[in-house]
Amino acid sequence: MTFSLLPAFRLLGILVAIAVSIFAPAAYAQSQPDPLKIAMVLWRGETNVEQGFRAYFDENSIAVDLTIYDTARDLSRVPAIIDQIRKDPPDLVYTWGTGITSAVVGKYDAVDPVQNITDLPVVYVMVSSPWKTGIAAPAGQSRPNVTGAAHIAPLPAQINAIRAYRPMDKLGVVYNSREDNSVSNVADLTELGREMGFEVLAAPLGSNGEPSQDDIPPAVAELARKGADILYIGPDNFIGNYRDTLTDAGFANGLAAFSATELEVRDGHAMLGLVSRYELVGRLAASKVEQILIDGISPADIPVETLDRFSYLIRLSSARKLKLYPPLSLLDYAEVIE
Repeated sequence: MTFSLLPAFRLLGILVAIAVSIFAPAAYAQSQPDPLKIAMVLWRGETNVEQGFRAYFDENSIAVDLTIYDTARDLSRVPAIIDQIRKDPPDLVYTWGTGITSAVVGKYDAVDPVQNITDLPVVYVMVSSPWKTGIAAPAGQSRPNVTGAAHIAPLPAQINAIRAYRPMDKLGVVYNSREDNSVSNVADLTELGREMGFEVLAAPLGSNGEPSQDDIPPAVAELARKGADILYIGPDNFIGNYRDTLTDAGFANGLAAFSATELEVRDGHAMLGLVSRYELVGRLAASKVEQILIDGISPADIPVETLDRFSYLIRLSSARKLKLYPPLSLLDYAEVIE
């Protein structure tokens, strides 16, 4: 009897194995959670920040369903985008830059539930001064639905980076006075100048209406006349849009440009910069999304952070054009771009 039963058990085992092989994929698929629905409100389409954001989820096998809303550098489009988001609410909203983030979530002490998103978690990137611009709450307070990733190296480190390349006593800054982040950054630089022994020569644009690209060359020429040692490009959307106009005006006046953001060196002609790599900023933001949507942590309990490592970039073609070659000591750790 025992021997006669063995074939039957073996047959049953084979059938079970076949059944498992057929149904296992379906069972696996059913065990996967739905993709995370994320609405991304962007300033000028996808950048390396979003590539890093996507890569983080791919590498961690986290399914995401991303809906892109591109403002095409026009903040007046944000209210209509918020209306669209409310018609088909995602799990989370991702915002790019100070202007868009401020329009989507409002200031921490002046939130309007009609105009701002208050009932969905929001993670922002590329906000240079979240506390100074009121996007982040002051120390000891938090926002219930908002957190994010900043991208600017501490200002003293930026000044030291400039001085590691060449002496600097006068810092020339052309900026859009209509952008809160730029105004805040220049105020901080001016205060820091008193501590570190340099003068900020500020050239605000836009005091009598929207600034124009044509305003930039005469502003740079005036900074050169006043004795600026170098031009400073901060987190300023307007200057970012016309970065080549600024650096070309610098070349015409014998002035190099330092940038606090990556693209002005990597894709533009700024001679040097101390920057966060955009891809890593995107990954940092993605880790916060994972904490909120998978680990169930409230945005209020997730700190606003910046990266703890920065890249020193040198664009050699600009150095060659100005005959301002980098000290050999910098080449040990700087990334040199042709």
